[in-house]
Amino acid sequence: MYGPSFALIQGTLEAQGQGFNQIQSEHCPTVRRGSVAWVGSGPEFFISLAHHQEWRNSYTVFGSVLPEDMVIAEKITRLQTKSDVWNNINVSVLDKTVPLKIQRVEIGGGD
Repeated sequence: MYGPSFALIQGTLEAQGQGFNQIQSEHCPTVRRGSVAWVGSGPEFFISLAHHQEWRNSYTVFGSVLPEDMVIAEKITRLQTKSDVWNNINVSVLDKTVPLKIQRVEIGGGD
């Protein structure tokens, strides 16, 4: 089984040995390809692999994957998965954990 059926990759953002403070929801108007958004108030998040107009104002988008790095997200979707059920929803879970590095990048700006 390969690839996500809902065109997203979901993960958990927590540093080992560190707790996670819940994030206040700030629902954004759109979830687009490359959006990184909280599931609820964290620490679970997802990376959207497609535009999701149907999720309008449903998630707090807190970042985005650079267009040139979306190829990495697409490669993750081709990794081997196994079937599981989370809260009565059928999901595909990666056989092996994939560590991600998150980096803050300043875009634009000006003098």
